[in-house]
Amino acid sequence: MMKKRLELKGVIPALILPLNRDYSIDEQGFRRHIKKVSRVKGVTGIVCNAHASEVTLLTREERKRVLRIVCEEVNGKVPVIAGAYGESTQAVIECAQDARKEGAGAILIMPPFSFTWGATQYSEVVFKYFSDIDRAVDSPFVVFQYAHWTNCNYDCQTLGNLAKIKHFIAIKNAVNDPRRYEEEYRTLKAARPEISFLNANDVQLLSYFSIGSDGALVGYACLAPELIVRLYEAVRKSDLREAVKINDFMYPLTKAIYSHPRLYWHTRIKEALVMMGEIKCAAARPFLPAISSDERRNIRRALIRCGLLRK
Repeated sequence: MMKKRLELKGVIPALILPLNRDYSIDEQGFRRHIKKVSRVKGVTGIVCNAHASEVTLLTREERKRVLRIVCEEVNGKVPVIAGAYGESTQAVIECAQDARKEGAGAILIMPPFSFTWGATQYSEVVFKYFSDIDRAVDSPFVVFQYAHWTNCNYDCQTLGNLAKIKHFIAIKNAVNDPRRYEEEYRTLKAARPEISFLNANDVQLLSYFSIGSDGALVGYACLAPELIVRLYEAVRKSDLREAVKINDFMYPLTKAIYSHPRLYWHTRIKEALVMMGEIKCAAARPFLPAISSDERRNIRRALIRCGLLRK
């Protein structure tokens, strides 16, 4: 009997990782967070050990523990996707193999930091990176397409080549450039229509949903999953009037969370979840800084306006 191919569509939140004040993992708070997010109708998958959960600041054993907790709480209700990050191909392979052993249904492959030096300009380098991981891990994987300003993303020719790898099942596209997003969407759908194209442009979800997507894979969805599900469903049903209404409703919160500097995005989400009583502490590991009291007031006002917090 052939194994059913994993499909990643709909709204897939990337979880934050609650910490205690001593920067240890708040396992009890994390379990509550997982349960709350995963039970929202319309949430079709869960991502852990990605940027939203501060993967670059976790040890290998902590990453395994995080994934184990997620798999226990989700208990097979939706697919679990685990981030795989490292500064060498071998490190990513080890991370991905750990994830498979712990129960991840797919791997989110993040580029090494050194790719920001220009390696992504060379299609053969990128193709070998993914091919080597694919052969070693033998697991469905998601390509993480970083924002255009990072210089750490893949052009259309490279994406077309990656589409030849059988385990490439989805892309998390955060390129944050409408022209490129549409070109990449059309390129991958022409090469292999079954590859899921997941919108990861948190700041302008409606704009990119309207160009084309099979869903969203965003950290924002761990804060406001119901709203993002409603937004995606409105676009999917071609109800532009309703989509614009939801987008306008969300705008104050989007602006409060995703204002500059970008370094604070995930800390702001934690602060919002503390205000909502979902986690007890907004601590993030150094070097990630705490936000100011002015920012906290802005976030509180935005949560109230969006109906996520009472006055």
